Amino acid sequence: MTTIAVPKEVPGPENPEQVTSQYLFDLNKTAVYAVTRGMPLLLATHAAFLVTFIDAWLKKQPESARQAAGALFDRWPQRSQRRIARWLESPRIPNEALLILLLTPFVLPLAVVVPWQIGRSVLNSAWDVLRKGARGVPPLITAVVVVFVTSDAWRILGTGFTVRFAVLVSVFLLASLLFLIRWNCWDDIDAKPKEAAVLLAGIKHKRPVGFHEFLDRVEPAPIVRPRRLGAIWVYTGYWMLCAFALVIAALFVSAALIIIGVILINRNETTTLANSVYVYQTLPDGVIITKQLLSLSFSLGAFAAFFLVAAQRPSDRKAFMKNVLLRYRRVLLVYSIYCRAHDQAAAWTQVPVDIKPLDHAA
Repeated sequence: MTTIAVPKEVPGPENPEQVTSQYLFDLNKTAVYAVTRGMPLLLATHAAFLVTFIDAWLKKQPESARQAAGALFDRWPQRSQRRIARWLESPRIPNEALLILLLTPFVLPLAVVVPWQIGRSVLNSAWDVLRKGARGVPPLITAVVVVFVTSDAWRILGTGFTVRFAVLVSVFLLASLLFLIRWNCWDDIDAKPKEAAVLLAGIKHKRPVGFHEFLDRVEPAPIVRPRRLGAIWVYTGYWMLCAFALVIAALFVSAALIIIGVILINRNETTTLANSVYVYQTLPDGVIITKQLLSLSFSLGAFAAFFLVAAQRPSDRKAFMKNVLLRYRRVLLVYSIYCRAHDQAAAWTQVPVDIKPLDHAA
């Protein structure tokens, strides 16, 4: 008996509602991921697109209101979706009210999810810098311990948290940042197709974000370069992440020096080295934390960050920046997927929507 394979039914022009609702669902999830992970400026663009797209869709197919409501509010109860569908069909609701309605599922994640994601991203980025850049830490500590154990360093840098201390730390960190960044941030941010695939593979598959179907139809690389406020946002994020990585490196070295000082240097030795002692905290077994130890450790930590950057070879810097920008580049790749899928709205769904392209030439 011959078995005839039955091809899987794929949405196509014969079922435009299914194609359009799935496109809207995937695009919506992609936007939510990008907005809540680092591109909040996309919110206004996406909300305006939803209004324009749904208006054009309902004019072409007025019976598609339920599909539109289901695509946008898939986690809401069926009763709420039916009510939203009736609102979408109503000619009495102006576009302004519709915009407020469509913003609802995005304002809530912004108010709740974004602070959580920012804090989580900060911790993850700090861990990435320390875990993957651990090979550069021992030379840093070795270099500064030589200075740490000399009495001249204690007398000069262990004077406490004075104006001179603040200026010294600021100068070291600012000089480190200027050595590290590139004025064209895309030299460090942009990705090639193979690299983009590796970055996107890091997204949790247990939480699909709705753009996996788009990956078969658009290329995420090169990364789309936003304009105006979007460009300012990307550059600001790039500079802040670089500064954050240097601060993390400085704090890590400072913490190591503080631990060494607490274990090896007591009150009498602090007086001998720094000619004075001011105790902040006394711990068991006579262990103390002094003002002199903290100011010296933080000063040398800032110097260590400068040494880390100034002594880097090009290959070392490239690896360091990949670790620093890993999560940021991943979000920008998702943003690029959104932009290219957004620009193909009319071609993929056959909905006659007139929108301004987001994917500009580099």
